[in-house]
This record gives sequence, C-alpha cells and structure tokens, in this order.
Amino acid sequence: MTRDEKLRLAEKIEGMLVGITPSEWSKWSSYCCSHGLKKALEYAKVLQNSPSLRSGPKQSYRTISEVMNKFQKELSTLAPEDLREVFGLVRWCIVARRGTEHEGRSRR
Repeated sequence: MTRDEKLRLAEKIEGMLVGITPSEWSKWSSYCCSHGLKKALEYAKVLQNSPSLRSGPKQSYRTISEVMNKFQKELSTLAPEDLREVFGLVRWCIVARRGTEHEGRSRR
C-alpha cells in the first residue's frame, strides 16, 4: 500500500470518527497494534457498555467500534507497520480537524 493510499484510507476512517478525541483514538489504536484488530474491536465493545466509564468515552468507543467494523476487512490485510502508519495518519487527521474547528469558533 502506497503512502497516498494509506492517507486516503486514513481520511475515510477519520471522516466517520465524529466526536472522537485524539487521546481516545490513541488508546484504542495502541491496543489494536499490540493485541490485534479482532481483540481491539472486542475491547471497544466492552468499553462502550462499561458502567465505570462516563458517557463521553462510552460514545467514543461505540463510534470506534461501529466505524472500525466497517473497515475491518480492509485493515485486516495490512502488515502491522502499515496498520500503525494508517492509525497514526488517522490521529493526525483528527488533530487537524479539531484545530480547524477551534479556529472557526475563535474567529467568530
């Protein structure tokens, strides 16, 4: 997979991750890179229903679970280093979007 293909995939994923914070994404993606996609999706399902989490993080994991299930087939074919790179690009896109949203609010 070329760098451009990874970036396009990351942008598609990030576009569906509405409301996700960079830190929640980093936690989940780190777990995924350590334990594998299947186990990370199970982890997100457990956390989205956890009574010990506040509603914000629960919603984040619900969104991650839904979105990443849609990309599971495509992501499962990637080599571990490619998966890490795509996830890093997703995080970069999340941070860039949040910066743009913040700039828009401060200009008003």
